[in-house]
Amino acid sequence: MAGYRIISLIQSVFILFTAISVLDAADNIGMNLAFFGSSTSFWWSAFAFWAYCFAIVAILQIVKAFTVQEKN
Repeated sequence: MAGYRIISLIQSVFILFTAISVLDAADNIGMNLAFFGSSTSFWWSAFAFWAYCFAIVAILQIVKAFTVQEKN
C-alpha cells in the first residue's frame, strides 16, 4: 500500500499544479508567467503543461489500477 500512497501523492501534486495553472489563466497569481514566461511557444505553454499533467495522472492511474489487489 505504500506504493499506492506515493502514486496517489504524485497524482495530487500534478492535479494541484494543473488547477493552479488553470486558475492563473490571466496571470493574476503569477505561476504561469514564472513557469512559461511571456512567450507563447508551441511546445511549452500552459496548454501543453496541462496536457502533460493529465497524461501523467492518467498513466499513474493505470499503474494503480493494475498494481492494487483486492482483499477477499
